[in-house]
This record gives sequence, C-alpha cells and structure tokens, in this order.
Amino acid sequence: MYEYDINLVLNFFHGQYAKTHQALCKIMEEFNKLAPFDEKSKQNKPCLIRVKVENDQGETEMMVFSRMPALRNTKEFKHIPQSLQEEIDFVKREQQKDSNMAVVEQIDENTVECSCCFAGFDIALMAQCTDCHLICKECLSMYVKEMAYGSGKINLECLSSDCGMSYPISELQRCLDKTLVDKLQERGFMEDIKMAGVDDLISCPGCNFTATLSPTVKMFLCRNLDCQKAICRYCQVDWNDHEGLTCNEVETKDETALRKEYEEKMTKAKVRTCKDCKTEFLKEDGCNKLTCRCGVRMCYICRQSSIDYTHFCGHFREPGRPCSKCKACSLWTNPEEDDQRAIEEIRKEAAEKQKHFGLDERIIGVPQTPKK
Repeated sequence: MYEYDINLVLNFFHGQYAKTHQALCKIMEEFNKLAPFDEKSKQNKPCLIRVKVENDQGETEMMVFSRMPALRNTKEFKHIPQSLQEEIDFVKREQQKDSNMAVVEQIDENTVECSCCFAGFDIALMAQCTDCHLICKECLSMYVKEMAYGSGKINLECLSSDCGMSYPISELQRCLDKTLVDKLQERGFMEDIKMAGVDDLISCPGCNFTATLSPTVKMFLCRNLDCQKAICRYCQVDWNDHEGLTCNEVETKDETALRKEYEEKMTKAKVRTCKDCKTEFLKEDGCNKLTCRCGVRMCYICRQSSIDYTHFCGHFREPGRPCSKCKACSLWTNPEEDDQRAIEEIRKEAAEKQKHFGLDERIIGVPQTPKK
C-alpha cells in the first residue's frame, strides 16, 4: 500500500494503532481477492477498490485505495565483508548457547512489544495511551487494580518511560472488565468529592453511596436501589435499633458498641487527616512537619495545618525534655511515644465511661507492654 493511504486510514482512526491495523488488513484482503500477487514476476496487478470504514466515534467514510504495482526494492549483499561475517557468526553461536540453556519464546512478526512487560502481543489485544504507546491487557489490568483498590491518588499515567499521557476511558472500557472500570470511576468520584470539601457529606457504610444531608436530619437513607440501608448519621448504627434513642442510649445496651467506639478512637489517634483533601496517613519516622500529597503542611502533634518551621520550638534544650522557655510543639519527637500517650488518655476516658454506665471495666485496646 502507498504511504499516503496508510496515513489516511491512521488519521481517520485518530491515531489508534489497533483499529488502523485491522482496517489495513481488511484492505489487503480485498486486494488479494481481486488480484493475487504474481510470484513469478514479483509484481502486483493494478487494482482499485472501495472500502467502507467506521471509527469509535461512529463516523463512517467510503475510501478509495489503489494497489502499488510492485514491491519496494530491497538491496542484498552479494559478498558479505569479512568483519560483518565474523559478527554474524558470533551472534549465531550466542543464540545457540541460549537455546540450549532455556526455551526462548518466539515472537510472531505480527505481534507488538508491550511498553511495560516487553512481551509480544497481538496489536488488537493491546491498549494505547493518548500518545499511542501500547500496553498489553494484563499489565493494564494490574495497573488499574492498584489504582482502583489502593489508597494512593488516581493517576493513570502511561507506563512508557518519559510519556506522561493517560489512557482514555474508551480504551479502559474496551480492554478491561466492566466491574473494574466502574470501581475505578467510583474511586475517582470519591476523590473529587473529598477534594471539593463539601459540608454535611455522608457515605453509606454498605455501598459507599454518598450524599449531602441536612444538619437537622439524623437518619441517613441510602438511595442506592440495591442497598437502601437506613443508619444514624453519627454512630452508623442501623436505624431499626436506633429509632427513638440517643446515640449514647444505644451504646449502653451493647457493650460491644462502647468497645468499638473507643478502639476506633485509638486508631484515629494514630491517624492524621488532611483538612483540605481528607487524606489519612500515618507517621513512622521523620520530623513533625508533615506535607500532604495535595501540598498542605500540618503539625503531627497538634494537627494544625498551613504551617512552616516557625511553628515549632527553636530553643536549645536537652533531648527528650520539654522546653522551659515556650510551649511550642517540638520538631523532633518519638512518634510511638506520642501515639501511646494519646491512646492511654483515650483508654482512661473509656474506663470512666464504663464505670458510669455500670459496665465491666475491661481493658479496651491492646494493653501497653511494660518497659524492661
């Protein structure tokens, strides 16, 4: 085929390699039906055909193609130079060694290399980014699962090095399972909602259906037809067990509710939440000035946001001792000691509440291991 015709089909399919490859194969089949290639003369008989093509946008067009009368000329060495022959022999010997050590997977000439795993696949079974880099379905599926079910920010950048483009939703829908694509879109919607900072936002614990609820309304009824769960907006208890009672009254009937309440508080005592994007994270080491992925800086100790290093104490003092000149937060502290101190305060509060309601004063949470 002429280069002009190939570019014409490629532009019609907006640079989609897989669709273009299928259309070109169809055109070549029509050429061979009307005028088969002559093996003796190595010539193509002149041929003119009309082919109707359609792209993903529903656009159709009748195109006319003419066949090249002869194959492109190729040059062959009649006498291979000695230096080149030595390199060829060396490569053949190395290939023979590899074949004796392991079975080498042969890649068909019609396959294309995946930009991620570098294996060969049929081009029709691959997805492409907006810059036309190709990736196999298996690599794309693992990549999208990590985004859909992970905790990181959704950013479907092309896996090809130095690209930076993304994969269009049409390619994801074509190559992936519908359930996985829906989960990815749900994660994206939830992330956008958190970034928007909408007030009075309630999420259903059963299906993650999210909606705004008036501050005067206590019962949240999920509008998802497959769920329709009714809960208390504050304590998330089923409304059938909660109706007519306050949250505290519901908890006094079930000791488990009190235990879960304070265990969740102990967990949240270790977790820091960004006030802008609502992202939750933990600290294992480093200083107490934390920087969220959205750019907001906050203090690990007092959780104040939009700070810099002037927020912390700048006086010289003995390590591990509080400052005698100011009450500012320390830049360097042990995160385990900070978290344990907060957990012990919550445990004392839980013990007082157990005593107040006449419940068994059992230790809530994991008891602190005494230091040797």
